[in-house]
Amino acid sequence: MHPIRTTWAVVLTVVLTSAPAWAEQPPSEALEPPAAHVTPPPTEAPRTGWRVMGLPLVSFNSDEGFGYGARLMLVDAGDGTQRPYRHSVVAQFFQTTNGVAQHRLILDAPRFLSSEWRLGINLGLLNDRFSPYFGLGGLAAYEPAFAGCADREALKSDPNACPGNPDFRGLRYYSFDQRTLPSVVLNMRRPLSGPWQVALGYRFRLTSVRTRYGTEELGQARDSRLEEDARAGLISGLNGSEDGAATFRTAEVTASLLLDTRDNEPAPVRGMFHELALRGAAAPTGSASNYWGVTANLRFYQPLFSERLVVAARLFVDVMGGDVPVFLLTSFGGVEWLEGWSGIGGVYTARGILKNRLQGQAKALANGEVRWKFLSVSPWQQHLDFTLVAFLDAGQAWTDLRFADGGAPRYGVGGGLRIAWENDFILRVDYGLSPRDGTTGFYLDFGHLF
Repeated sequence: MHPIRTTWAVVLTVVLTSAPAWAEQPPSEALEPPAAHVTPPPTEAPRTGWRVMGLPLVSFNSDEGFGYGARLMLVDAGDGTQRPYRHSVVAQFFQTTNGVAQHRLILDAPRFLSSEWRLGINLGLLNDRFSPYFGLGGLAAYEPAFAGCADREALKSDPNACPGNPDFRGLRYYSFDQRTLPSVVLNMRRPLSGPWQVALGYRFRLTSVRTRYGTEELGQARDSRLEEDARAGLISGLNGSEDGAATFRTAEVTASLLLDTRDNEPAPVRGMFHELALRGAAAPTGSASNYWGVTANLRFYQPLFSERLVVAARLFVDVMGGDVPVFLLTSFGGVEWLEGWSGIGGVYTARGILKNRLQGQAKALANGEVRWKFLSVSPWQQHLDFTLVAFLDAGQAWTDLRFADGGAPRYGVGGGLRIAWENDFILRVDYGLSPRDGTTGFYLDFGHLF
């Protein structure tokens, strides 16, 4: 099962307590000693039993602000032969200065009940206090002046007027509040033959959507962009006249077929990762909304001239149909899907483009990177690789499956730096800009984008 992606970054691994049991060495078999009577070096006994580790979490991006929190991980190594472990339980607290929260309890069982299936259970409380909404499809317009005000102090006395900005519609014009409690994600994955794998899952969410902000949150009196579309009949489950919050109950079943030939999952040099995923929600699954979705995720990695220069590409296509709740119009399916992903735009999809800039029932995303590992050093016997990255991200969305939206795709360009510790722990720093919208973004996170 692929590690779950979140918006946090792990800065330092600290072992808080460790009380493993050490297995006794089995009696050695009667073997003839080497001819030179050289005694082989002693092998370290495998670690067994339980241990506890703590992970401080730190990240930053231009959309969500500074993120901070911690992870506490309880690992059961079993008898020392199970890899990577027999069970793990993770408790996560994470939130950002711009109102995003992802608090989770995660169970991972790589060989569930001694079978080939790997089981993952993820329980979450998720908040996005100022979730962006710019409209549906590729023609969704963004006017910075509509929600921009240099004089924030003036808004405290009158949130509906900004001195010097006659176009001002409200600081929260492009925002709405969403809260999910609980979020329950069950995933099971197993190998089929060679690089082929299959995955099954179930996802339940109870999500409240609030389209109005109070005066203490500098909320305006006029409609937000989401309320305008709801009154126009474009948003399933909302009509624009809700008093307070509207609640959505969704429950999906999922199935995926995967092909994975990557040589190294955290930092591939060559190989492919492809996935075809299906999902559906209806009354029998426990959902109050009926909808379906199909996702194709294609990734390619190829060295040029040497393994220090790698070209990487990703193509993500997702279509949905039925009564899709507005907060799911940004999401993609597949085994790496998780709430907290942005739609097209943001730290995990299209850098330099605003978070959730494009959304709709159909979405297409393309990412290309050139990665040049220009320096490798080993201070204190710790291997570090430094890699420069140039990237191009592009995306388009359509309101519905009629694909009637016009407009050219939006794209972001930029560059970044990767610092890899032992080729597994990777710091990602990116800066991107979107020429069409005139927006920029800075991102500090961990792991490659794909």
